[in-house]
Amino acid sequence: MDEKDQYRTVALILLLTVIIIILLSPPDVLLQRGIMVDTTPSYTSTERSWVKTVMELGESEAIERLPLEIGEWKGYRVEVEENVIETLKPDMMMERAYYTPESPNPVWLLIIRAENRSAFHDPKICYRGSGWSVVNETRVPLTLNGSKWVSKDRGGDRGDAVIMVNRLLIEKNDRERLIMYFYLKELIFASSPEMITIVRGETMVENGLGASERRVKNFMGEILPHLFIPQRDRGDPVALLLYRDYGLIGLLIEFLIILLPLTYLGRLLKRTM
Repeated sequence: MDEKDQYRTVALILLLTVIIIILLSPPDVLLQRGIMVDTTPSYTSTERSWVKTVMELGESEAIERLPLEIGEWKGYRVEVEENVIETLKPDMMMERAYYTPESPNPVWLLIIRAENRSAFHDPKICYRGSGWSVVNETRVPLTLNGSKWVSKDRGGDRGDAVIMVNRLLIEKNDRERLIMYFYLKELIFASSPEMITIVRGETMVENGLGASERRVKNFMGEILPHLFIPQRDRGDPVALLLYRDYGLIGLLIEFLIILLPLTYLGRLLKRTM
């Protein structure tokens, strides 16, 4: 096989691979950027959930459009200290505090997006460096209020959704803080796979740990649907849709787009025999 035939063979194998991937993938996956909610910044976790972002996470102006009033929650912006920005060097960073009339003790919301992995070191390291001790660390389910996306879902009422988040309880001088956080990551083959966004909710523990945990979960369940929509059902693959919509003609199209490059590839391989 000469050099040109080698290139043709590799190109045909790649083409067949792409065709098969397209036929076996749902249209939504092909047409949107893949985003995952996960409990770690790496790609090794099994607790990830697929989501579709509602706004461009990389744009500070877009993030600032997060509502300051959500149901009973009212918020205000918090100025991030310059030394924190210099240390983390984030591409985007936003901090706010939200409270309710019944509880002036706020939930602090922090969103950081960066390519610099130092911005995403284990939060426990940061808290310990500030004199806090880790009392308990676990992962818990968080229910998102589905009313934000139900009306926009062409498939009907999907109801609430659940994601897994990290839960951290820390203590210092007889004071306790409760933190819940997770990561938003793009797929490895996305345009900016190194970009990671961390979302964190935090509050001082008052009136018992259970009440504080319910408050943080309630707040995050209300605010997060303004950031992303869970993709619980990723849809039927293209191959099934072609058959469903066009019947035998759809099957014939699938057969031909696989057969033609496969036939040409077979001819190239015969030349080497």
